Amino acid sequence: MRSLVVDKIQACELVVFNRTSEKTDKLEFHKIVRGLNRRCAIAFEWPDGHVEYDEIEDPLPFDLKAPVVEIADADFAIWYRDILEEMDKYSGAVVRFTGLTAISGKLPTGCFLAGRHVMTCCAEDIAYSALVCEWAPELIRSNLQHRTWTRITAKVELRFHTVYGRRGPVLKVISAGPGEKPAKEVATFY
Repeated sequence: MRSLVVDKIQACELVVFNRTSEKTDKLEFHKIVRGLNRRCAIAFEWPDGHVEYDEIEDPLPFDLKAPVVEIADADFAIWYRDILEEMDKYSGAVVRFTGLTAISGKLPTGCFLAGRHVMTCCAEDIAYSALVCEWAPELIRSNLQHRTWTRITAKVELRFHTVYGRRGPVLKVISAGPGEKPAKEVATFY
């Protein structure tokens, strides 16, 4: 049942919670919806029929104006969705995060993937969600291993990449080294 609701929220333009009362934790409902869809409107309908629209601000849990945007382990899923949905605001930014590397001969020379397993709603939908990273091939060979936790500092470039098959964020690695496995291996939105 939960996955059916998630599919609907991800594709909708408005979510309405009916039978709202003073006991309704609007912030909790807001967080759940925003974890699935950052663009849709949220409304709360009261038993008397009046409707109250959600006006809760959604500040990102990291500072985009910092010289290096530090992505905490708990914020990876939010950052991943945000960089894919609003990539222009990341152009030229330097980011630092811990990701699980994927190194394969099927990737273009000088490329690897770094990401996390992300759960949107339930265990059945866990998927490896990664970004393309570019680094000198000899540095990839000497510093990285497939399926290892890696701390990456990189500058974001927006351009077409064959891995995406479209324009997307390409991380030009500044430095990469061993990273600590996050307390929660699977990243979530809440």
